[in-house]
Amino acid sequence: MIKTILPKSTIGIIGGGQLGRMLAMSAKEMGYKIAILDPREDACAKKFADYFIHSAFTDFRSIEKLCQMSDVITFEFENIDIESYKKLEKKYNFVQSSRVLEISQNRLREKEYARSLGIETVKYYDPAKDDIKIDKPYLMKTNRLGYDGKGQKIISTKEEIEKDTILEELIKLDKEISVVAVKDRDGIEIVAVVENEHRNNILFRSNIPANVSKEQEHQAVEYTKKILNDNDYYGVLTVEYFISDGRVIFNEIAPRVHNSGHITMQSANKSQFRAHIEAICGLKVGKIENREATLYNILGQNEKYFINLISKRQGYLHLYEKEGRLNRKVGHINFLGDVHLEGEFE
Repeated sequence: MIKTILPKSTIGIIGGGQLGRMLAMSAKEMGYKIAILDPREDACAKKFADYFIHSAFTDFRSIEKLCQMSDVITFEFENIDIESYKKLEKKYNFVQSSRVLEISQNRLREKEYARSLGIETVKYYDPAKDDIKIDKPYLMKTNRLGYDGKGQKIISTKEEIEKDTILEELIKLDKEISVVAVKDRDGIEIVAVVENEHRNNILFRSNIPANVSKEQEHQAVEYTKKILNDNDYYGVLTVEYFISDGRVIFNEIAPRVHNSGHITMQSANKSQFRAHIEAICGLKVGKIENREATLYNILGQNEKYFINLISKRQGYLHLYEKEGRLNRKVGHINFLGDVHLEGEFE
C-alpha cells in the first residue's frame, strides 16, 4: 500500500533538468518542499529547490543524503545506477519500482519484456547470440544510454556491428504515438494519447488527439496498462509506439514524465506533472480529459523565433532558462487547436 505524503512534506528529485524543473513547479504549487540532486551547479530546476545537492548521479552517499531528507523520491531520467537504486528502495520511499526502471535501461531487455506480455515489437536480433545474415539494412542501436536518436545508425554489413547493441529490422513508419499514463492508489488513468513527429531524431511536434483509429488507440492503451499492471509502480509512465501498416508496434518505455506529455500543461484539466506528483504521494489523480492542442519543442537555434511569435499569435510559452545551443531543448510552446508552423522557423 502506497504511503500518503501530504503537502509541506519533502519530495526528492534525482535530476535538475527541465523535467525536474516542471515536476518541482507543480509540487511547489501544491505546497510541497523540494530537494534536488544534480551535477550541474546551474541546473535549471535549482531555483525551485528548497534543498539542492550538487553531486554526480553516481555518488551513492549524496543520493542517500537526498533520500534522508525526502519523504518520497522520484527521478527525471532513467539512466540511474540500478544497483544503487535497488539498495536505496529497500530503505527509503521509492514508488517507481527498480524492476521497470531496469527493464527500460536496456533496449534488448525492453523488447524481450514487451514480447513476454504479448506486445508486438519490431523484429530484432541480439548480435551477441544470433547468427544474422546482413542482406539488407538494419537499424543498430546501443543497448544503453540512448535518447533523442543518440546511439543508433543504419548498417549494411556485419563489419559495422558494434558490441552491446541490438539490431532492428526497418519498418514502414506511418505514425509515432505515445501513451502517457499514470498509476495512482486506485488504479490507472490515461493522461493523454499523443501523436508525435520527430526531426533529426528529436521530438519536433506533438498533437492531441492522435490521428489514429479508435482500434489502434485502444490497442496502445491496453498494451500500456499491461505494463503498468505488471509492475509495482506508481506515477507517470510513458510508452512509445510505431504505427506501421495498421499495426501498433512497441518502441520503448519511459518510466517517468515525457516530452510529449508537456502538451498536457494546456490540453488537459491536469498536467502530467501534477498527476505524477499526486500519484507518488499516494493521492487520488482522478479522470484526465484533453482538448485539441499542439506542442512544438523549442531548440537553441529557434528560441528567438518562438519568443517573437507570441507577440503575433496566442500561445503558451514555456522556457527552461537553459543556455541555447544547437539542437538543445530550451523550451516548448503549446497551442490550443491544430497549429502548423512548418517552414516558418527552420
